[in-house]
Amino acid sequence: MTSKIEEILLRKKTQTQLLKNPRVLSEAYLPDKLLFREKEIEEIIDHAGDFMFGSIPKNLVIHGPPGTGKTAAMMMIKRVYNNVATKNNVDTRAIYISAKELTYHKVLYTLAINLNLNVNKGMSIGGIYDAILKHLKREGMRYLLIVDELDKIRRNTKMGDSPIDSLVYSLSRINERVQRIAVDLFLVTNNARLVERLSAPSLSSLTPIFIYFRSYNADELYEILKNRADLAFEEGAVDDAALKLLAALIKRESRDLRWGFLVLRTAASTAENGKITEGSIWRAAEIVERNVLKQVISGLDADGLILLLALAVLSEKRNHLIDSSTLYVKYKYLCDTLEWPPRTMKHVINYIGAKLESEGLVTRRPVSKGRYGRTQIFHLEENAFTVKNIVREVLAERFNLRPSLSSL
Repeated sequence: MTSKIEEILLRKKTQTQLLKNPRVLSEAYLPDKLLFREKEIEEIIDHAGDFMFGSIPKNLVIHGPPGTGKTAAMMMIKRVYNNVATKNNVDTRAIYISAKELTYHKVLYTLAINLNLNVNKGMSIGGIYDAILKHLKREGMRYLLIVDELDKIRRNTKMGDSPIDSLVYSLSRINERVQRIAVDLFLVTNNARLVERLSAPSLSSLTPIFIYFRSYNADELYEILKNRADLAFEEGAVDDAALKLLAALIKRESRDLRWGFLVLRTAASTAENGKITEGSIWRAAEIVERNVLKQVISGLDADGLILLLALAVLSEKRNHLIDSSTLYVKYKYLCDTLEWPPRTMKHVINYIGAKLESEGLVTRRPVSKGRYGRTQIFHLEENAFTVKNIVREVLAERFNLRPSLSSL
């Protein structure tokens, strides 16, 4: 036992010696320059300049796959915009709001707080929105509103309307309602198609200009990783081959740079002989994958966990696509084992199954069975053995599991 403790401590010593500036590999780090994004940033700044000095609002939709620098670019633009406005005594300010996991109500509330308004969370959507309009009517300041992760806004089950449509409609009508040029909207999303699905009134008032952030190629990923590694690690601590391997893994596994930076941080603790090698990257990637997967799985409710466990067990034994009837029978068996009240088949397949699909854990497709009707075919997108063990770990933290479940 003593030797194992010493090993852990020595591993931490090695990690500290290698990783001199871990902040550089965190999501919070904002570099002075975004490599391979100069063109996109210049285009956005050009539109922002029209609003700052010419009062010409041009609503933008900045879109592209995750991990392509959209958030970092917008944070950089916010910083530069506010610095230039202050130096030139221009009555304008950029406000950044991340809509991730916020409701429509909470986004408006966050905007009101950024405007230093006296509002509280108990106020209605209409009350907060009216307070924003009254404030903008009274003052002459103009605001560049950056709403990031628009596609991650959370739906309020009590509201029937789309929160994205409601938010876009409200914000894009501000200038009309305060009868002056008060705001310009820069909306950031991974999925531009959600803008195409806006209602006609929202799309008409938004009239957006689209700016696309493409995926990085393998050479660009390598250059970005090398730039960050040079800043984060001691000189010579990371093999060039390790960085090239990591860049290739990001492309091959359809990951993004955030995942790559996390692997690099983790690799510091798996390094051998004070050096991050290809072997370090492989070991770190495996650790990160399991941790990320466990984080996603841990966010599921009990029914989601049990359904996922049922699919993992079936997939591990049969190694093929699972139909909804077979999956539901296994789900009910596990519910009985855990003494958990099962949901109806319709709820399990259509709603809980949809939740697992939205998290990227499974895929579903309808299949016709002729005169026997239709069914859904489920496919587990992650390794069945790994998922099974993680779900059992998470369930163990919430239930007093019977021994029979541990034998699955």
